Amino acid sequence: MVSKQKIRQKLARADFTDDVMFGLVMSQLEICRKFLKAVLPQHDFTKLKIVDQSHLKTDYLSKAGRLDIHCIDAYGNQFDIELQMTNEHNVAQRSKYYHALMANHMLTAGEEYQALKAAYVIFLCPASFTDADQAITHYEMVSRQGNHLNDGTHTLILNASGNWAGVSDELKGIFQLLLRQPASFGWAHKLWTKLMRLSTAR
Repeated sequence: MVSKQKIRQKLARADFTDDVMFGLVMSQLEICRKFLKAVLPQHDFTKLKIVDQSHLKTDYLSKAGRLDIHCIDAYGNQFDIELQMTNEHNVAQRSKYYHALMANHMLTAGEEYQALKAAYVIFLCPASFTDADQAITHYEMVSRQGNHLNDGTHTLILNASGNWAGVSDELKGIFQLLLRQPASFGWAHKLWTKLMRLSTAR
């Protein structure tokens, strides 16, 4: 069994891109709210419920789903924040599966499909894992003719190495942390300072 001292030492050496540290940081309500507001500024995140490392399963034969940070706003919309540091060439398939997990748990028996709320899967990546070179790429269900299905399904891929033009200072700071650089933008600068204090305290 790992001692508490070894756990503290591991956390002291960890940075924002470590799975455990990412979960500890992003599961803090205010940090998560600020992050979501920076990514989706048009949304109201005044009331937000967070279930970090949420386990969702449909039945005993299905693959157990694991969402890094699972959030629900006051309107029932769901948000999944995923840290993806390596390109496993399956971001699209992961997005499809995470959406299915969230949608499966939105309705109770007898509810109409119209009661399904919007669902957002947000990937935090240090580099481009798709053909897009933008810092933020927002995918929705769109027909080949360009018509939106408006089914409430959204996938956002945040590429820290993409073009930062038009990106808010808040997101620039998070991108710096993803790139393992000192955060000099927005509230991420304070977060980086805290992480540095933790690393020097070991």
